Amino acid sequence: MMSFQKLLFSLFINLCMMRLITNIDASTTTSQCLSHQQFMLLNMKHNLIYNPFKSTKLVHWNQSGVVDCCQWNGVSCNNGHVIGLDLSQESISGGLHNSSSLFNFEHLHSLNLAFNNFGSFIPSDIVKLKNLRHLNLSNAGFCGQIPKGIFQIQTLKTLDVSNNEELEGSLPEFSQHGQLDTLILSNTNFFGQLVSSISNLKQLSTLDLSNCQFNGTLPDSLSELTNLVYLDLSYNRFSGPLPSFNKSKNLQYLSLLQNELTGTILSTQWEELLNLCIINLGDNFFSGKIPKSLFTIPSLQEVTLSDNGFEGLLDEFQNATASTLELVDLSINKLEGPIPLSLFGLKRLSLLNLSSNKFNGTIHLDTIHKKLPYLRVLGLSNNKLSVEIADEDPSLSFFPNLTNVLLASCNLKKFPSFLKNQPKLFDLDLSNNLIQGPIPNWIWKFDSMVSLNLSNNLLTDLEGPLENPNSSLLMIDLHSNQIRGSIPYFTKYVVHLDFSNNEFSFIPPNIEKYLPFLFYLSLTNNSFHGKIPESFCNCSSIRMLDLSHNNFDGPIPKCLIARNNTLRLLNLAGNKLTGHIYDTIFSSTCNLRYLDLNVNLLRGTVPNSLANCQKLEVLNLGNNSLSDEFPCFLGNITTLQVLVLRSNKLHGPIDCSHNTSHWKMLRVVDLASNKFVGTLPGKLLQSWTAMMDDGNYTKENGIYLYFNMYDFGHYIRYKDMLALINIAIVKRLAKIFANDPPYIFDDMLNYAIKGNQLPYGGTYLDSVTVVNKGMQMKLVKIFSIFTSLDFSSNHFEGPIPEELMSLKALNVLNMSHNAFSGHIPSSLGDLTALESLDLSNNTLFGEIPTEISSLTFLAVLNLSFNHLEGKIPTGTQIQSFDIYSFEGNEGLCGPPLTNNCGDDGVQGLPPTPSASSETHNSIDWNFLSAELGFTFGIGVIILPLIFWKKWRLWYWKHLDDLLWRIIPQLDFVYEQHGQHKYKTLRWISA
Repeated sequence: MMSFQKLLFSLFINLCMMRLITNIDASTTTSQCLSHQQFMLLNMKHNLIYNPFKSTKLVHWNQSGVVDCCQWNGVSCNNGHVIGLDLSQESISGGLHNSSSLFNFEHLHSLNLAFNNFGSFIPSDIVKLKNLRHLNLSNAGFCGQIPKGIFQIQTLKTLDVSNNEELEGSLPEFSQHGQLDTLILSNTNFFGQLVSSISNLKQLSTLDLSNCQFNGTLPDSLSELTNLVYLDLSYNRFSGPLPSFNKSKNLQYLSLLQNELTGTILSTQWEELLNLCIINLGDNFFSGKIPKSLFTIPSLQEVTLSDNGFEGLLDEFQNATASTLELVDLSINKLEGPIPLSLFGLKRLSLLNLSSNKFNGTIHLDTIHKKLPYLRVLGLSNNKLSVEIADEDPSLSFFPNLTNVLLASCNLKKFPSFLKNQPKLFDLDLSNNLIQGPIPNWIWKFDSMVSLNLSNNLLTDLEGPLENPNSSLLMIDLHSNQIRGSIPYFTKYVVHLDFSNNEFSFIPPNIEKYLPFLFYLSLTNNSFHGKIPESFCNCSSIRMLDLSHNNFDGPIPKCLIARNNTLRLLNLAGNKLTGHIYDTIFSSTCNLRYLDLNVNLLRGTVPNSLANCQKLEVLNLGNNSLSDEFPCFLGNITTLQVLVLRSNKLHGPIDCSHNTSHWKMLRVVDLASNKFVGTLPGKLLQSWTAMMDDGNYTKENGIYLYFNMYDFGHYIRYKDMLALINIAIVKRLAKIFANDPPYIFDDMLNYAIKGNQLPYGGTYLDSVTVVNKGMQMKLVKIFSIFTSLDFSSNHFEGPIPEELMSLKALNVLNMSHNAFSGHIPSSLGDLTALESLDLSNNTLFGEIPTEISSLTFLAVLNLSFNHLEGKIPTGTQIQSFDIYSFEGNEGLCGPPLTNNCGDDGVQGLPPTPSASSETHNSIDWNFLSAELGFTFGIGVIILPLIFWKKWRLWYWKHLDDLLWRIIPQLDFVYEQHGQHKYKTLRWISA
């Protein structure tokens, strides 16, 4: 959504263009336009396609009785030559071509083609207009590559090609003779770096590159633009530190919102910027302390530093009462300590958002009310604060301007009663408090309320009546309470509805009639039972449906799966669903990103038509009774990141040798507890390239794995989000916020999307249950750098493939309970990110490689029940594991095992008796007869084998070990008899 400042700036530019045309008209001489100029105008008109019913200029040319073309609407002349053309908002379509006579107006100074729909390239012949000073091609539907020569027109002062979203190009090297004072490329596909020669544009006062694809560091030469007034580089991928703008003493507007900038901001960077009105450095990677001098810039009205890594105490600053500050947003940082009292001294403050920091102390709302009478937005959520509200104070009934109240995690124990008297509320967040009892019915009376979050409290009921025909609620979150009964309907406009983790048990019929615009519905972890209502299939707008962890039974409604063209998420895990997953029902237009059917009673095969879901990111079919081969046909889904097939009846090899494409983005693979056989195919492992990177966090992939139900990737633009919502809702929002500054709406959405980490903005955090560190654990939020492989409890065999060691980003590797053989590769030490390694219950032999001791992050290690031998490597990590990590390997010795190693590194023999003990009271066995020796052998060896079970087991165990060392064709296997598992020597064929 375009911010208020951007809107004003756009209007300013258009007014300037209109003023320019007026000035040109004023300079026009009384002489009529030259005949060839008129001919070219009519020829140009003839070749343009436009809507005559909407045209106010072209349609009247040569038809209103005015012969002199200099008097035509949109045309300006000087000495008979056309020097200005304004064809904006003429509904022109059908393209503009090099053959157009437009490019023959060699005296043209100003050309305005804005707000049309050409749908074509910008003709390269535009560079023929050598005298052009002002060019406005904004909002004109141009696409493709911009002519590079357009920047080289030496006379050009103003260039605006903004809001042509399919127009692309990069910045050229600017010459020292450039005259540009205004350059606007916003909302296009321009890319590349901001060239250092930008400093050659000495006259540049306005530079707007927002909403493009620029990257790289900001050049130091940017600080040489001494005439800069307006700088907007927001919504790009600029990185590196912030240059100083102290030489730009006229700078009034500075926005670097949503980039990848790093480093600290210093007090010296702002000392000379006395005219600065707006600073927006939000959504970057800035760190360090916030300099208090930032708040004392005399003309400053807005400062936004949200969603960064600023930390430490926020210092008090002077002259707060004289400040012009109206907006302060420091949310989503690491600021700590008490909130400075000087912030509450900013008398003109309209927005104060300090949410999602580490501030502590007690805040008295009556103090805020008395000192901040104009406050509209108050954000104190998710800190370490306690908010006290003196409900008895009658002055608190007067908060006339407050519209957004964000008090999550503020230790509230009851609903603030002063809210009842607010004239209007847009956004109310009281989540993560200790409020108990029923939700009072006055909550539903606010016709203007758009967002309500009461989650994570101790609420038990909803006080009626709930109906409000004028309600505008779009987002309702009541999750994690104790509310029971039937799910309620509040308003037909609701888009987001989260009733998860409650005790609801009934879903009224015909849900689509009450919730026609619903995008997101979560009913997970309630007490619903019976069949899944087919009325969900009739919710035409729904994109996210989560019915997991209830008691639904019966088959999955076929019509629900058939909604895969609109659904982005379908989560039915943790129910008692039966039957097959219907094949041929996933259409070629499938848009599913997340499908979770885990922990049900489903049987049959993995449907082949799932391969149509080319945007699928999470597929979880685990813990069912599916009987099929490994689904190699899903290999063409290149977006897949999480694949869980554990605990089914899947069988056969997984080599997929006939597939040409594989899952290059896979990060979590769980094939445990099936009947897969054969070796692990190295070619398949090498195709999982996402597991090979170093796992470094970047802004591009975010902190957690998630997807966006609005299909915008990772950058959310509110105007695009609203474009997908029903026009009736958009009109209602426009009516509600018509008389309020746009930052009120901006802040509400920003807070919902980021500050409270809710999926209001369309983001849904991927989750999965993995076996990590010896136990099953549900990762509700999967870090984008987390990777896991689980091949356990199958029938895999052969050596551990060397290709596995190229997956350097692996955090968890479980290959236990298989028949892997051979040595443990020494290259295992290359998996430096490994935290959990389980190779137990296989037939691995040889020594434990010393490289394993270099795995400094390793927290779980299990090598038990193999045929490993030799000394356990020493290292900072490996000696910390208990003996259970190494048991069942008779040849191992050294700590943490109790048996010591000999000098040769093998298990030592029991100590022999000393010489003195041998001579004292000893018998000289050399004098005994051979008969005695034979008889003794019978008594000591044979008889214990027959009658003494412990001796018999010891004897055969060591005999097996001896035979295994001598005869290479013999190997150990594990067999299950009843509840016991035995190790047996078997002849292994070549």
